[in-house]
Amino acid sequence: MSSFGKPPPLSREVAGSNSLAWVKLFQKPGAVGGGGGLGKSYQPGSMLSLALTKGLLNEPGQNSCFLNSAVQVLWQLDIFRRSLRQLPGHFCLGDACIFCALKSIFSQFQQSQERALPSDSLRHALAETFKDEQRFQLGHMDDAAECFENILERIHLHIVSDTATEACTSKSCITHQKFAMILYEQFVCRSCGASSDPLPFTELVHYVSTTALCQQVDRVLGQNDRIRSDMFGELLQAANTIGDLRNCPSNCGQSIKIRRVLMNRPEIVTIGFVWDAEQSDLTEDVVRSLGPHLNLSGLFNRVTDENAKRSELHLVGMICFSSKHYSAFAYHSKSSKWIFFDDATVKEVIPGHQFSRSSHIK
Repeated sequence: MSSFGKPPPLSREVAGSNSLAWVKLFQKPGAVGGGGGLGKSYQPGSMLSLALTKGLLNEPGQNSCFLNSAVQVLWQLDIFRRSLRQLPGHFCLGDACIFCALKSIFSQFQQSQERALPSDSLRHALAETFKDEQRFQLGHMDDAAECFENILERIHLHIVSDTATEACTSKSCITHQKFAMILYEQFVCRSCGASSDPLPFTELVHYVSTTALCQQVDRVLGQNDRIRSDMFGELLQAANTIGDLRNCPSNCGQSIKIRRVLMNRPEIVTIGFVWDAEQSDLTEDVVRSLGPHLNLSGLFNRVTDENAKRSELHLVGMICFSSKHYSAFAYHSKSSKWIFFDDATVKEVIPGHQFSRSSHIK
């Protein structure tokens, strides 16, 4: 999973999903470059803030790495962390209150002197919330991208309990004010001009097939072109529509591609990479295709918001999956450094280390 921002997952039948987060920052983060290194563990007294670089415990049998990775990315998203802190109240659900549990962990990140903290309260709240669906249950491994997305959905329900996720326009709902991409899909025939009715929907995570992404990279390179630094959004858009052809609405005989139009300016965009198989030989190809910058005008066929058209978002967080284990990378804005989180282990990213071939970006 990857998140993007400006300077400044749902039950899914997928073998593996990867995500990135792009968010709005006030200082342009440093680029990831050709892979990050995992040297230099955090030590008290270093330039890194202890409050912002704590690990999360994952005792044997807990299988909480998926949750810990999602929480670390959310905590390091400055916009989200500050917005959550400012909320005056919520609809509490007691033992099943994900909002309370997340705020408790965030409070411990700020105030505790411990190097690693338990995430048990949030793990129990998730298990209680989704017990009828048998998801996120204690001791069982689950999907980090889906965990990330469901935490955001539950926060919406704790803030605006009587509003459906798709229809939320509340100014206090940080899930929709910060993360939501408000879209509509439509088919327009270039031959006869016929069009389908627009289908509006909202996304918190934009999922893309890794196989389709790599095919688009091969297509560009096969045309003796090069992958430009500003091309990542275009590659994602092309991958998201590859093979998605429909018959013309007026049945003129043409096959047409779907068009996706973005109608707002999200401050955080999260990309979820869907792997066609748990064991994939595309990992290095996917990593090489990743861009540290994302233009919304490239990601969608059309962007209607003028500010969104000019927005360039920067990579600030990634959740990765390797050997049935989740870990996370996050951009630490105060030190302008990338940090690696592997449960209780916290390390500064040192340039030069190559990604493992078996790693998946979640």
